[in-house]
Amino acid sequence: MTLPRFTRASLMAVLVALALGAAAPAAFADDIGDAIEEARRAYRANDLAAAKAALDVASQLIAQRSATGLSRFLPAAPAGWTAGEAETDASAAAMFGGGLIAKRRYSIGSREATVQVLANSPLIAQMAPLFSNAQLLGTMGRVFRVKGKTAVLARDGNIQVLLGRTLVTIEGSANEQEKRALLDALDLVAIEGFNG
Repeated sequence: MTLPRFTRASLMAVLVALALGAAAPAAFADDIGDAIEEARRAYRANDLAAAKAALDVASQLIAQRSATGLSRFLPAAPAGWTAGEAETDASAAAMFGGGLIAKRRYSIGSREATVQVLANSPLIAQMAPLFSNAQLLGTMGRVFRVKGKTAVLARDGNIQVLLGRTLVTIEGSANEQEKRALLDALDLVAIEGFNG
């Protein structure tokens, strides 16, 4: 009988976990490791449903940890601004087809802006051809360069820049100059290198 594709992937994850567990058992003294170990036990007992459920939990925990890592790219408030707490949500990215989201809201006077970083989403693969063609990108708004990267100020006032597998969006009631100050505060090279 041919196993469904997801089950094959789950079994591969179990095998990887087994290999890693043999090499470094102390590395799994956390929730992720516990879920992987639970999946391994269920797999050995031939309980594939329980193994898959445990791997789904491990996958979600990994996504949450990765999203938290993504939040380190959100800058502190520039001079004159105040910033809220960084928010991360691996599940909210489901509306974008999956991936990871980290965002922070900033305010200056009565105006505000939210910097959002979306990583590892299928939406990004769909947007890549647009960002690689300046003429197409120009249909969205005004194209500009920032730190050697191509960005767009969309007609709705939002700024977007695609950095590898990561999309940065700055939106809100702040004006263009204020949004660009937030964009300048981002480490675009580090964001582009994110591999969470």
